[in-house]
This record gives sequence, C-alpha cells and structure tokens, in this order.
Amino acid sequence: MKPARLRFAPSPTGIPHIGNLYSAVLGWALARSLGGDFIIRIEDTDRERNTPEATAQMLAALDWLTVDWDEGPDIGGEAGPYIQSQRLPRHQEVMAELVANDRAYYGDDPDHPAEPAGNPLRLRLPREGEIVLQDAIRGPIRFDNAQRKVDPIVARSDGRPLYHLAAMTDDHDMGITHVVRGEEWISSSPIHIHLYQVMGWELPVWVHVPLILNKRGEKLSKRDPEGGYLISDFQQAGYLPEAVFNYLLLLGWTPDDEQEILTKWEVRQLFRIERLSASASVFDWDKLNWVQRQYLQRQSDAQLAKLVAPFLADVYGPLPANEAWLVKLTATIRDEIVRLTDVVDQAEWAFSPSFVTDEEAGAVLAGEFARPVLTRLVAEMAHVVLLDTETANTILKGMRNQFKQEQGWGPRQIYQPIRAALIGKVHGPPLAEIMGLLGKESCMGRIATALKY
Repeated sequence: MKPARLRFAPSPTGIPHIGNLYSAVLGWALARSLGGDFIIRIEDTDRERNTPEATAQMLAALDWLTVDWDEGPDIGGEAGPYIQSQRLPRHQEVMAELVANDRAYYGDDPDHPAEPAGNPLRLRLPREGEIVLQDAIRGPIRFDNAQRKVDPIVARSDGRPLYHLAAMTDDHDMGITHVVRGEEWISSSPIHIHLYQVMGWELPVWVHVPLILNKRGEKLSKRDPEGGYLISDFQQAGYLPEAVFNYLLLLGWTPDDEQEILTKWEVRQLFRIERLSASASVFDWDKLNWVQRQYLQRQSDAQLAKLVAPFLADVYGPLPANEAWLVKLTATIRDEIVRLTDVVDQAEWAFSPSFVTDEEAGAVLAGEFARPVLTRLVAEMAHVVLLDTETANTILKGMRNQFKQEQGWGPRQIYQPIRAALIGKVHGPPLAEIMGLLGKESCMGRIATALKY
C-alpha cells in the first residue's frame, strides 16, 4: 500500500476564514492518523485576486492553528514546486496529451475542433452511461452522463488551466492518495474522475466534508454578515489555537468514545474516516466557548497571566514590573475569562481608578450601610503599614464580627458597600484579594471617592 499523502490547497485571495481552514484540520487529522504526509499547495491561478500577502497570511493562519505540514512552498519537498502557477509547463503537457488522444478539443464544437489560439480547451465527457463517485463519507454517488449537455472548459482561451485540470494534475503528480475537500465540489467530481480515467491515473480516495453553516443556515464565508469568522477575528478575540483546532474537529468528526477534548497525539490515534459526519454543522459559539474553557482550565495561573498580558497592555499600557502581581490578579479573575479579551473588562478595576460604577453598586453606596462601613474600614486600614490579602482578610473578619454584634448586620450589608467602592460592582472576586491587589493607598483613595455618594 502506498504511503498516505494528503494536501490542503487554498487559493490566496484574502484573509483566511474558518470555513476553508476546516478542511485543512480534517485533512491534517486524516494524514496523521494514516501515518502519512500533509502537504500545502498554493493554487494561485486566479491572477486577478491572488496576492503574496494572502499566501503569507494563509501559512501563518495554519501555523497559528497548530497545523503542521511536511512539504510546502515555504519548506520545499521532492514533489515541488508547491505554487500552482509555477507548474504551468506540466499542465501544458497534460493539455497536449488530452488533445493528441482526442480527449479534449479547442473551441465550442466537439465535432469541429478549433485552433488552439484564442479558444478554450474543453474536456470530452461521455454522453452515455454514468460516472460514479465513491465518496468515503457518503458512499457511491452516481451521475448520469446523458444529463450533461456541454463539455466543461479545463483551460482558458489564453492557455491557462482552470482548477479542474491544474488541481487534478498536481494531485496526481504529487502522489495525493486522499482528497479532502468541501462538499461543494461533489457536483464537479465527474469532471475530475473522468480526467483521471482518460489520463490513466490511479484515482484517489475522495472525502467530501460537509459545510459549516452560520446561524441562518448559510455557508460561512469571508464576508459573512454575522462577522467573526475570519481567522484574525478568533486571534483578536483571544481564542486559544488549540481550542479552535479542537472545536473544528468536533464539527465534522466524533471519536469512538465521544471524548471531546483531545490532544493532537490522541487525534492521531483515534481519527477515522468512518466517524466523519455527512451532515452540515452549524457553528456553535457556545460550544466553542465551552471548549475554550476546558483549555483555559489547563493553564496554570502563571501561564494564563502570560497569555492575557498582551491584551491588558494593549488597553492599559505598560504592565507593572512585578510579575507576581499579575499572576495573582489573573488567579483572582480567571473564572470570569472565556476569551482572553475578557480580561480587559474583568481587570478594569485593578488598573483604572476611574472605573464606571454600575447602577446596583451606586444604589448600595447611596444606602444606609455604606458610610458607617466605609468609615470603619478607613479607620482599620489607617493602622496598617502593608495591606496584603492576609491582612485584608483579618480586617474584614473583624468588621463582620463587630457590626454583627453592634448592629446585627450580616456579610451582605458589610461587604457590598466595600466591593462597590473598590471595583464599582457588588459582585466580583473575593474582597480580601481585591484589597491585597490594590494596596492600601489605592483602597483609601477609592473609598474616599465612594464616600462622596
């Protein structure tokens, strides 16, 4: 049996989006599960839309998504070149062979072929019988040849090949054993199968993966009106690449044991074609967020602090030199973080004394408990040299006992005014941790401001 070889062959026509990277993830998983190679080939035959920047963006997106490859335009390989436009001489050889064997003709009349100059090249398709696509997910799909009235163009009038000829030639020459691509290519499969057959090439295994749909049941696209599906959107929102990779796998594949969080090593061991779904999947942001949480939980406080640091610095400027402080802050708010950008709102109180006090907190600060509680806290902190979490906890416990004995007040009446004064909300991280992170001077300043309510 030949070694498995799979490819991802994107067109560099813009910023990569999650829909086209989906087939790359599934192709990579199948290649690795078969112990084969995964190849990147850039299909740049669309001269009007292709850009070098888009090629670089695609390779960077794959790298970010933790999809590695064995051969490609950046690392080379024995089957190169891996830029389709550079393979034109080989495509022209195939075109000439098709014409010489009367398998293709120039012009629009199959009975009276035209001269090559200025005319498109068409592949002769049979008008009788059927062409059968043996799809690894759906089984046999039959196409009645009598239904096709016009032969497909496989090369433009200027001599440049179209996808049908270029991609199939490249797949054959590169030894591609499995073609993983979107189900929108099923309708074109008779052209591709027939081309393989008339050239005497061995057919690959065809794997047409289902589409990913948006909430309205439409195919995802770069210009999706819902937005948020460009790979840059996921990066800017702070999704972990491992989480996005894992979620994309789950959109089209279910492991035998229905395990949902998998390492790449586990994917290599468990991935099977027969477990791929034939049905389209709707992109579920709630499920992606759940997967993201699973990966965030695996991060230590220090690891998570490094991940969120760039997002904090982008909004709040240079971070404190004390790394331990940032790790402690991260530990305090990590349960509220899903996307890494969430840290900006959750940590606002730690960086900005001019935070917005929400309506509920404002009502508490204007209530009867706020002034006696906050003035007592100021008096307690006045005797403290260093306000750390342990000291803050001691102060809070003492105040709770005192107010319970003197006024009969419970923790809610005591702690809500303090939290409202320090972070502008009545719910949030533990108060002692907030106070320890802010320090004495900052706490005193914020309380002084709150006492003006």
